[in-house]
Amino acid sequence: MAHEEEFGYDYACRQIARQRNPFRKLIKSFYVSRVLRHVKGPSIDLGCGAGQILEYLPKGSVGVEVNPYLVEDLTQRGFQVLSAAESEAGFNLRALSQNKFCTLVLSHVLEHFGNADQVLRGLLQECARLGVSTVIIVIPGATGYRSDPTHKTFVNMDYLQSHELVDCEGFKIAHHSYFPGNLKFIENFFIYHELMVVYQKSNPNV
Repeated sequence: MAHEEEFGYDYACRQIARQRNPFRKLIKSFYVSRVLRHVKGPSIDLGCGAGQILEYLPKGSVGVEVNPYLVEDLTQRGFQVLSAAESEAGFNLRALSQNKFCTLVLSHVLEHFGNADQVLRGLLQECARLGVSTVIIVIPGATGYRSDPTHKTFVNMDYLQSHELVDCEGFKIAHHSYFPGNLKFIENFFIYHELMVVYQKSNPNV
């Protein structure tokens, strides 16, 4: 993932300031609400940042975050947040209990990995082990991807198909949509256009 200098103290301060800005919070609420429509039960917010999604998740949810300054801030605000060890292989979720969480949210995280396909596949494996049945991934469109030098892999539907990630590790893509405006071409003009992909466990009884 990104190096400490990319996501250290200064990064945390910027994220916290954005989270507390009333106007930004209002705009972000429209993005968050579409994610929440697919959330079922206690959830894992992986790479929860400053808690923009975490604060709206159902009771019993937990955040996982690599930035220690954001972990400290969220903990002080009363959220349950675990520290994640940064790794090129992705996130280790072994500290989480099995059969406790129904949904995992990964919002604007996957694009920061150079080996995004391996990270996503490993994450789906972990979700299957934990008993998670819904995985929600949010990734930036083309313009948003190019706007941030810490982005390492442009992930879109073509990428997921070409890397055989549409149906894998016991999960299938059940929904995908774009926002704002459910039209793909908007990503070429609007920096905050994003893609949401929802995976469902192929056989939730297994």
